[in-house]
Amino acid sequence: MLSRKRAGIGLLCLLLLAAPVLSAQAQETAGAHGAAAAEEEGSSDRIWQEVSSNRHTQYVPQEEAESLLTTDGYEKKLDNGILSVWYEEKTQSIRVEDARTGYVWGCSLEDEAYGLNKGWRARANSLCYITYYDIMGKEESAGLSEGDFDVQFQWEKESAVCYVSSKKLGISFAFGIELDGPSLRFSVDDSSIQETGKSRLGSLSFVQFFGSVYEDSIPGYALAPDGSGALIRFQRSRAYNSAYNKKVYGYDLSMEQSNVLSNLNGNRNDDYATEEYGLSFPVWGMVHGENQNAFLATVDSGEQYAQISIVPAGAEAENVHFTRAYATFIYHAAYNEKVSNSQTVEVVSEERNAVNAELTYTFLTGADANYSGMARCYRQMLIEQGRLPQPEAPAGTAGADAGIPVLLNVIGAEVKEGFLSNTLAELTSAEEAQAILDRLQEEGISNVTFLLSGWIKGGYNGADFGDLRVEKKVGGWDELEELRDRVEGQGGSFALTLNAMTANEDQINPNQEAALSTILEPVRETVPNPSLMYPDTYHINHTLSAELIEKAGQELSGYGLMLEGAGKYLVSDFTVGDEANRREVEAELTQAVGSLSQDVILDAPNLYMLPYAEAVAGLPVSGSQYIYETDSVPFAQMVLRGSVDYYSPYSNQGFYTQASILKMIEYGSYPSFMVMEADNFDLYNTPLENYFSLYFGDWEERIVQICRQVGEALAPVEGASILSHTAVGEGVYRVEYDNGVAVWVNYGEDAYEAEGAVTVPGGGYFVEEQVR
Repeated sequence: MLSRKRAGIGLLCLLLLAAPVLSAQAQETAGAHGAAAAEEEGSSDRIWQEVSSNRHTQYVPQEEAESLLTTDGYEKKLDNGILSVWYEEKTQSIRVEDARTGYVWGCSLEDEAYGLNKGWRARANSLCYITYYDIMGKEESAGLSEGDFDVQFQWEKESAVCYVSSKKLGISFAFGIELDGPSLRFSVDDSSIQETGKSRLGSLSFVQFFGSVYEDSIPGYALAPDGSGALIRFQRSRAYNSAYNKKVYGYDLSMEQSNVLSNLNGNRNDDYATEEYGLSFPVWGMVHGENQNAFLATVDSGEQYAQISIVPAGAEAENVHFTRAYATFIYHAAYNEKVSNSQTVEVVSEERNAVNAELTYTFLTGADANYSGMARCYRQMLIEQGRLPQPEAPAGTAGADAGIPVLLNVIGAEVKEGFLSNTLAELTSAEEAQAILDRLQEEGISNVTFLLSGWIKGGYNGADFGDLRVEKKVGGWDELEELRDRVEGQGGSFALTLNAMTANEDQINPNQEAALSTILEPVRETVPNPSLMYPDTYHINHTLSAELIEKAGQELSGYGLMLEGAGKYLVSDFTVGDEANRREVEAELTQAVGSLSQDVILDAPNLYMLPYAEAVAGLPVSGSQYIYETDSVPFAQMVLRGSVDYYSPYSNQGFYTQASILKMIEYGSYPSFMVMEADNFDLYNTPLENYFSLYFGDWEERIVQICRQVGEALAPVEGASILSHTAVGEGVYRVEYDNGVAVWVNYGEDAYEAEGAVTVPGGGYFVEEQVR
């Protein structure tokens, strides 16, 4: 749990309960074609500060982009009528010309005026760049154009194979280049890799500077798969402390240490900090002139051992003034190994990772050359690969009668810290949960995705790992079945929350049930705050996790499952006799989840679990707000919508303002709430105390208001996918759906008028029907 100061609970509860609400008159005038925000004192300044931040998409007028690169001095090697690849042997670099536009893509210019030294020029232009570990375990790097390599090409009309070898290093490998329509693909077959000397191949990357831009010399941006999606616009160079470097599927915590939770120390004055978001999909993109030239880069294989880097100008090296992006595939890694009870030593992994790297650049032009076009492109790829389901209902009809889905996470029971022994906090019984449902149904809210957490004996964070017995103080199986039937009978869905991935020290024996790290210690994450009830979170042994998921599938076959963490973590395991790398852990988990007959809800949209997801809860509605990120965009939402339902973060945990409601409407995101029937004070001395205010009675009116406003806006596009998201003015956005409806959102104070008799009220929305 993220840390919070207990002393702030009472004050924050009062602030939350004082949250602005829509007046009765505003509710009456909020129809299907518009909604006005409630007038709040000082709201204009607050909303404008919000919209101008990197939590939103900025309105930037389009500028013409001219290619600064040519094919002069390069020889055409590949051509399929859409793309042609040009090669220059001295620098081992390529350029790609798009015949549809004549635009030339490549790496950096060789001009010394750009400030790159010899080493950086070799890296910037090299077709392939590697790191390796020498005989002493020291990591070194080299590009193909440097003297240690013998490079031989076999060129065909639309493909090529490059054979690379180094006698000095004792490393050789081959990689392929292939044109496929508007796409350029790089691939490495692991069987081609030979390590005959003392050196070991650390990592490999292709065209690290491909599409890079010197400062702001070209208008455009890089797309980062951070949270919902983020843009890094091309700007003047700044001395950033770091760049965007993210492992696909997060840190492998058995081999490397995450520093995220260590920055969430509740004893500091930034104790309301939240975790940064993970990488949503293994993709990135570059736009050179919006609606002109762009590419989407996708890691199609080997993502378990891939890292995506997006480096703004000035980050990581002060003399490198290019914004650049690339993927790195990791074959060997250095990690700590225990040599005695008190000593560890850093070693390089002996076994090479099974990567089979594949990276594709898909080039986009015209109206597709923007982040919306990238999302459409990637969505279609996933559908064709069977990794994203097709919508079951015709667009625009799925929720016409029942209303939009609303997620309600109801907490049944939770462990409570006691003086001599822990006790149980009874937060919501099954009978009380039914009463909550009745009150919502009276207000016309019936399409509820109902999650019951803390239903297992011992409570939410107090249940023994692997135990699936029901907590009697929540209700028996008869009461749970009745609750499920009530939810489903009124058009909603019901799921039991299950965490098979992590646990605290009271739920498991860490030495027997946790995954083990390279130094044979339990894999855990720690928040350095001793006032927390459970500062340590342990990651479960992969076999036990898979077995619990399969057991739940059999014993809870009549219930949907919310699998907490199943789409969020991928941790290798060094348990002696039960070792498993990331690929093997992924295979076990996906097999277990794939065997389930019931609906599955996830709390992260990671690609390997996506084919099994009925819905995704808590999908971010912004990037992580790194200082170099200039915009947040709904890339993840555009990929998912129409195939997988997704819910915004809990609206009663800070995401409840009028701007937050408009954000849900803008992103096509359904509202969600975490509630209980007990008084908020009952959270004190429990692991949930940092949620502050969960009492349903305090939030009932606000829940109804949020659901009505979001429901009225999104009902006309229920079941439809998003075609485009566009900032049409400062704080004004237009979102077009594939059923011919467009939803306009205006965060500003004044009404926005557009062509075609569209008027978007200030602080509200407008639904434009049949736009095509």
